[in-house]
Amino acid sequence: MIAKSGRDAFMKLNRPPFRFRGCLQAKKESTRHLARPAYALSTPSPASKDDTDMIASFDHPNPFFKSSPLSPSGLFNHNFLTTPNAFRALSQSTLRRAEILTRRISRARGSPHEMGQVVKNLDRLSDMLCGVIDLAELIRNAHPDPNWIQSAEEVYDYLCQFMNVLNTHLDLYEVLRAVLSDPELVKSLSPEAHETALIFWRDFEKSGVNLPVAQREKFVTLSSEILSLGRQFLVETTSARPPASIKPSELQGLKDRGMGERIRLQAKFTQRDILVYPGSLQAQMIMHSAPEEEPRRKVYMAANTSTPSQIQTLESLLHARGELARLVGKESYAHMTLGDKMAKSPENVSHFLDAILDHTRPYARRALRALSARKQGHLNTPPLPLIQAWDRDFYCPPEPPAPPVALPPLTLGTVFMGLSRLFRNLYGISLRPVDVAPGEIWHSDVRKLEVVDEETGTLGWIYADLFHRRGKPGGAAHYTVRCSRRTDDDDEGGDIQFYNESERDQETVRISKEFDFAHRTRIPGQDGVFQLPVVVLLCEFARPTASRGPTTLSWHEVLTLFHEMGHAMHSMIGRTEYQNVSGTRCATDFVELPSILMEHFLTSPTVLSLFDVDQTPVREAGNHHEDPCRSIDTHTQILFAALDQIYHSPAAFNTDFDSTTALAKLYEDRGLIPYVPGTSWQTQFGHLFGYGATYYSYLFDRAIASRVWRKLFVHDPLSRETGEKFKREILMHGGAKNPWSMVSGVLDAPELAAGDAQAMAEVGRWKIEDEVSVPGRH
Repeated sequence: MIAKSGRDAFMKLNRPPFRFRGCLQAKKESTRHLARPAYALSTPSPASKDDTDMIASFDHPNPFFKSSPLSPSGLFNHNFLTTPNAFRALSQSTLRRAEILTRRISRARGSPHEMGQVVKNLDRLSDMLCGVIDLAELIRNAHPDPNWIQSAEEVYDYLCQFMNVLNTHLDLYEVLRAVLSDPELVKSLSPEAHETALIFWRDFEKSGVNLPVAQREKFVTLSSEILSLGRQFLVETTSARPPASIKPSELQGLKDRGMGERIRLQAKFTQRDILVYPGSLQAQMIMHSAPEEEPRRKVYMAANTSTPSQIQTLESLLHARGELARLVGKESYAHMTLGDKMAKSPENVSHFLDAILDHTRPYARRALRALSARKQGHLNTPPLPLIQAWDRDFYCPPEPPAPPVALPPLTLGTVFMGLSRLFRNLYGISLRPVDVAPGEIWHSDVRKLEVVDEETGTLGWIYADLFHRRGKPGGAAHYTVRCSRRTDDDDEGGDIQFYNESERDQETVRISKEFDFAHRTRIPGQDGVFQLPVVVLLCEFARPTASRGPTTLSWHEVLTLFHEMGHAMHSMIGRTEYQNVSGTRCATDFVELPSILMEHFLTSPTVLSLFDVDQTPVREAGNHHEDPCRSIDTHTQILFAALDQIYHSPAAFNTDFDSTTALAKLYEDRGLIPYVPGTSWQTQFGHLFGYGATYYSYLFDRAIASRVWRKLFVHDPLSRETGEKFKREILMHGGAKNPWSMVSGVLDAPELAAGDAQAMAEVGRWKIEDEVSVPGRH
């Protein structure tokens, strides 16, 4: 998952840090033989000292990382960032410096030099604000100290208010328009600079900056309303639903004997029906284990019923979004949102979803028939009884994901060693554990990794905050704390003429400059000085202890770590001259490609052998959980993506729009398992806020990642030549290059370069059923 940060703040639509809810994976035991290719595989490089140090650093119970003997520092080695008040001072200093740079850009017309600096200065402005907002976003989610959290909340709100001003700043917009209207200036821009300018331009126009004053004020009002409704909607998606009332007699024959017995004792003791709350362990047990259909139906109904108020919140949000889109001259919110995505339009999304649905439907129907046969055998009914929504988990019970071959327990350090060895084989890049200075990290659990290229040296740093603790958010996320960009051509000296009372302003902006100038280096073999990226990975693994020893990861946790490291390496390798297009700052429907691809590497015995220091070959046959119901879940995810499009279409703007009726009609027209009258699941679809009109993106990137894996890596997953191709065509460009050109280049598929309806449909026809990721991991 990519966490929300300043990457979305300046000139971009804000998105909160949502996590896709992973669909239940139902699997059964089977045996799959992994065929040995008839040609030689690339020989893995042996484990280095850095690799073995990784095991010691992550698996040693305490201390995790020793502090360096250097003098105390502040967060992320910013010497002054030692207290919450210092963070507040940084925000004030940054705001003043941003105001000065805004004045400079606004007055650029009339000076050829200043006009030539406009795109660079807009990117600098974005970077100096996003750098602090990104840090605030991390602190308010990860820091254990409530005083730091409070300061982060204040800093975040303080600087985001200024961001909102910039998003509708008419002078900035007019200056950028003058740049893009001057053929000579446009000709002087590099392709990356031109793409960055266009991104700023499109985001200005999305913010209604060119509207008359009254409409612009209406835009701001609607944006605030949407944010407020969105926050309310998110709260309501996780609010408790009323319990289902289950009779003890309905729970006879529970497969889960332990919990079943506890429930029966509870009923006997209370002498009344059992109240089962949706989402509880009892509810999950009933859905998986209750032979009687009625208790499962009751739990399903309770879990998927909404109050009128919850439905009203969602529909008000959808209507406000439609009104906002109409205000800026777009037919719908989807039309407004998709213009700068790979899809380009709702029509093209439909082409993709139609194609992938056509591809998936036969597999899903086959799986559904298998469930129906199980239900027939269980209930002794006539052939192929109807599968209802509450039957899915009972007749195809979920099991934890499992590796493709038998593996010994994998400790956290062992997995990081394997990741480092994989990156070195593919890209010539290693992970190196390094000491931290006192005060550099926000919790003693945090480890610091230096990412090192064998030719150019340090690429950046990853701070890994991986263990569960009270108050820390659940799930896994990748935070960009500092982006890559070129800094030697900043023309910082040109800002001074726009200072007020020069000496006072210079002292005011000193802290911001000190913060901004950190993490810069001259890269061997490249022109210029670059700001090196800093990212943070948050997970919630079990802590190592002296008694239990190192943290051992489940297979799902290994998949999660590989996924998040895919994001991290995109941030590290995506070194661009402009931060607004660096690393993961790219189109929403492109950003998950590197991370999903990383999960595919875990299907290869060759890659799995990297978890062994002595590189003992992994046996190429073993027990593997196949998932007979995976295609049903994929089909459901496609319906969710289609529902997202319907909810953000022109239809949602109508005063008589009914979100529940739209859901029921979609299932009636395209569903496999029938819609259950009286339910309204859509009020729990939290991603409608964070990924409004773009929920298709994860399916889209799953399809592309599967294609890349099968075409490039499946036969020789450690090939340096192939790794360099993926790095050259995809990772290094971030968002600075048209993503269709990148996908076309890496797949040698020129027919995709246009990125039109045909290209979208072609991606929809690609197979995604053989990959390992759970639909919804982000």
